[in-house]
This record gives sequence, C-alpha cells and structure tokens, in this order.
Amino acid sequence: MNSHQMDTRLSRRQVLKLAGISGAALAMSARPIPVGGAVVTDTKTRSTEERIKTALQRFEEGYHCSQSVFEAFALDFGLDPLLARRISAPLAGGSGVGGECGAVSSGYIVLGLRYGRTVPGVGDEQDVLLFGKILQYVKAFEARHGSLTCRGLLGVDVFTEEGRKKAYENDLFATRCTRHVTDAVVFLEGLLAS
Repeated sequence: MNSHQMDTRLSRRQVLKLAGISGAALAMSARPIPVGGAVVTDTKTRSTEERIKTALQRFEEGYHCSQSVFEAFALDFGLDPLLARRISAPLAGGSGVGGECGAVSSGYIVLGLRYGRTVPGVGDEQDVLLFGKILQYVKAFEARHGSLTCRGLLGVDVFTEEGRKKAYENDLFATRCTRHVTDAVVFLEGLLAS
C-alpha cells in the first residue's frame, strides 16, 4: 500500500465514530475501510448473527426489507448507512410494482459490490462469477420460500388497499418478511464467503 492509499483509509473505529455510532459497535474489528471509491474484498468483518441482528433491527424500526438487508453489508464496502438506505429504498415491495422482493433484489447490489466488474467487457470471467453468484442466491431463496415476488411470498397484493389490510391483519410483515430478510442475509453471507 502506498502513502496515498494510507491517507484515504479510515479505521472502522474512525468511520463509526464519524457516523455517530458508539458503544458495542465501536468494539467491532478495527480493520480499515476504504473511502473514496475503493472496494473491500474481505466482507467477513462481522458475524452472520450480527448482520441478521442489524437487518432485523432496521426492519423492526420501519425500514423496508431492501434497506434492512443492504445496510447489514454496507459498512463492509465503505458505505454510510444513510446512503445505503437511500440506494436500496427503491427496491422495496418489488420496486413498488410488486416485482422481486426487496430483500432479494438488494442482495444483487451486495453481490455487485463484491463481484461486479469495473472495466468494460461482455461475458468476461467477472461477469460469469457475478451472475453465477446471483443465480445461486435466487435459487436458494426461491427453494426456501417458493417465490421471489412480494405477492408470491405474502399471498396478497400489498399494493392494493385490500391486500395491505390482509397483510396487517395476518401480521405477514412481522412473520414472513422477517424470515425473508434473515434468509437473504444468510444466503449472501454464504456466497460472499465462498
């Protein structure tokens, strides 16, 4: 690492302190986090349990499933949690149109941050790696839950008044969505570690 690279890196403790996070969070690894565009390639800085806890806490606070899953990995890529929430917000509820669950689609961003290529080209080894990981992720999620869409996962259309009412009456967000968030984190952990 040259002196310029050292000047553009902050320790995890410094980043968390700047973000206003203290207490137990500061006890996390002091491994440097790149700032200014570099990407961390070792994303195993926190345990799966810590990531699940973060994701479920955010979901219970009222953040979307997409935001909750993405934030669980954000610091590993030097992303501010607030920025991570903004980036992943449009993916919630199947991007607002009932498409793929936000817990699933936010995983694509996590995988892209880790495996996405940064140079032009089509079908190169990096693409093969990235899309292979995405395929594994989707297959694992769908095998576990039987669907990738919010409508298929919840059994109701939350974009209709009637569907939202049924979802709240049956506590679907607390019972089903929390499992989707948890499983997305677990599946991503496995793919990032392999």
